[in-house]
Amino acid sequence: MEFVLRDGTRVDCLTKNYAVEFDFAEKWAEAVGQSLHYARLTGEDPAIVLIIEKESDWKHYWQLKKAVRKHGIKLWYITPNYLKTETP
Repeated sequence: MEFVLRDGTRVDCLTKNYAVEFDFAEKWAEAVGQSLHYARLTGEDPAIVLIIEKESDWKHYWQLKKAVRKHGIKLWYITPNYLKTETP
């Protein structure tokens, strides 16, 4: 659930362990800064969920993977395969 921080910014999802930024693949660099900012303000660990919509987005994932290692950011990704809905 989105959470408003004391400086007026909004972390996409705040859990008891992580301040999570969800972002589209082409915005991977912005996601790094936002996750670190949200973590600093909340005291939780920084995390990113990268939204992979198409095959060409994987190049952004690999760039982000290098950055998160350096900054200690937890990284997950989501693809259309994980967004499938089933009808009863």
